[in-house]
Amino acid sequence: MDGMSPAARGLWTFLFATLVAPFFAAVIIVVLNLVSGLLGVGPPSLKSMPVVDLVPLAARRGLESYVWAAFPAGLAGLALAALVVWRGTFGWLEAAIAGAVSATLAAVSAGGQALNHVSFLGLIAAIVAVLSRAILLKAKVLEGNTAQPPAGGSASR
Repeated sequence: MDGMSPAARGLWTFLFATLVAPFFAAVIIVVLNLVSGLLGVGPPSLKSMPVVDLVPLAARRGLESYVWAAFPAGLAGLALAALVVWRGTFGWLEAAIAGAVSATLAAVSAGGQALNHVSFLGLIAAIVAVLSRAILLKAKVLEGNTAQPPAGGSASR
């Protein structure tokens, strides 16, 4: 994807964040539900659940997390796409911050059960954002390997 304009790179970043990143989050949720259920850790409802009922529950939670992750992923995607248009790339720390902050804002605004898991949701979002950045670098959507100051700018400002 060499020779792309900054706007095209920003669009691909936003599309990846809104479509692929929620899928990664859903896969993490499904795996964590299956592992915690099989190991007998977690809430009492998972500990006493037969394995036959565990798979549909994990699948339902994965689907719900994919749907609900779209809004915070869109917020993070907008912020990161702006950085891509401006600088051509973003660093892993910027990706983690954008993911964690957007997931935390979504969880706080949703209230209810999400408030009990704000830290965990922020961690998953940060991990997914860093993973997404690595894939975008590998696909050459992002320029370089680290975030650089804007052209003509100074890092000491």
